[in-house]
Amino acid sequence: MRRPPSSRGRQTGAVLYVALIMLVLLALLGVVAMQVAGLQERMSANYQAASMAFQNAEGVVRTHEIALADQVRAGTLPPTNLPPTDCATPHDAAGWTDRVPHVRRLDLCFSWGGLDYPSDQSERTDQIYQVTAHARDRDGVFASSEAVIDTVFIP
Repeated sequence: MRRPPSSRGRQTGAVLYVALIMLVLLALLGVVAMQVAGLQERMSANYQAASMAFQNAEGVVRTHEIALADQVRAGTLPPTNLPPTDCATPHDAAGWTDRVPHVRRLDLCFSWGGLDYPSDQSERTDQIYQVTAHARDRDGVFASSEAVIDTVFIP
């Protein structure tokens, strides 16, 4: 009596090949997922740096606007980086430093006609300032983002 051949003899190792292919596919999927996660981390770090630079510049502008308003209320003419009558000279940003905004008085650059004497005190336009500030996301040589804010301020 002859025995049928065992199932071991008929196996050719196809499961091994399928398992190796699946393992390679999972490894590729893992590598792609790591690259995507790294890219998202860099994007969020850049967004945070840009936001910090913007917030720093806005803080410098707001602080200087408060100081301008206090000086106007006290009756002293605040100093500006350019003479009030020099309306044609643009600001040279090459000499910019953080925390020192560029301030220019704009109201003397226009002829207002009848607007010089408003009926309501809240509509006064006799002092209009342009305040421009530059800031970085952090101090030192490792700053990665810069921002500039330009406002028109009426105290």
